[in-house]
Amino acid sequence: MEFRNLADLTFTDLLDVFNLSFSDYLVPFHLTQEQLSSKIHTEKIEMDLSVGTFKEGQIVAFILHAEKTEDGKRMIYNAGTGVVPDFRGKGLVRQMYDYIFPVLQERKTDLIMLEVINGNEPAIRAYTHLGFKITRRLDCYKGNIKPAEIGPDITIQQLNSFQWEVFKSFWDIQPSWQSSVMVLEKMREDLIILGTYKKDELIGYSIFNPVTGKVYQIAVSKEHRRNRIGTDILRGIAEKSKGKIISINNVDDSSESTAKFLNAMGLENWVSQFEMENNINAES
Repeated sequence: MEFRNLADLTFTDLLDVFNLSFSDYLVPFHLTQEQLSSKIHTEKIEMDLSVGTFKEGQIVAFILHAEKTEDGKRMIYNAGTGVVPDFRGKGLVRQMYDYIFPVLQERKTDLIMLEVINGNEPAIRAYTHLGFKITRRLDCYKGNIKPAEIGPDITIQQLNSFQWEVFKSFWDIQPSWQSSVMVLEKMREDLIILGTYKKDELIGYSIFNPVTGKVYQIAVSKEHRRNRIGTDILRGIAEKSKGKIISINNVDDSSESTAKFLNAMGLENWVSQFEMENNINAES
C-alpha cells in the first residue's frame, strides 16, 4: 500500500472511488460530476491536504480535507472519508491519518473536525482511537411543511446579500461546516435569503436552496422567540420552494423545543450524526 496526498489524482478517479465507497453506506448516495465539483469548491477541499491509499497505483481509500482559519484557530474539516468495500477492515483510515497528521501539525493545525452517522459504530470507534471526541449530536430533518397563512403583522422579503452582523446576533450555536459563513458565501448564486420583518425590524432570516429544498440556516432574534416567527419563516421557505420536500441538516440536538417545533411543522428526524473533534495541537 502507498499513502500520498491527492494533488495529482484525476477528477474521474476521485469521482469513481467516492461513489464506490459510499454505494453501500448506511445512507447510500451517488454524486454526479457537477455535485462533486461543487462540493470541492464550496467546502474548500484542498487536495494537497487530502490523502489517499493506493494499491498498485489504484486509489482504494481517501480522506478529503478542507481548511479555514477562524477566531485565530486553524481548522481542518474532514469533508468525506471512504474505503472501497474490498479494502475495509484493514485499518486504512488510521494509516491515512498516521500519514497526514504530521503534515497538519507542521501547518500549525489546531483542530480537526468531522461528522459521522449515529449507528456507524466501526467509524466512531476508529475515530475515537485516533483521538477524536464527540462534541455534539446533529439531527437531520426532512418533510413537507404544513401550509398556513403567515402572521398578519409579519412580512417576508427576499434579501440581496447576507447581513452577517445581524444574522450572527440571532445565533445560540455555531452552524456546522457545511452551513458555515465561508461555505454559504461560495454558494451565494444558488441560494435565496429571506428576511422576516415585524414592521421595519429584521427579526429572523433563512438561507436555503429553492431547487434542492435544502435549508442551511434559520434563526430568530432572541427577543421575538415563542411568537410563531419560526413558523412564519418556514412557511416563507415552503412558498418559495413550491411544494418541494424541505431538508434541514445538522440541527444541534441540545434544544428539545427546536425538535418539537420542526416535528409540528411536518418535518421528521430521519438521521443523526455526531460531530467529532481532535485537538492535535494539544498533542504536539
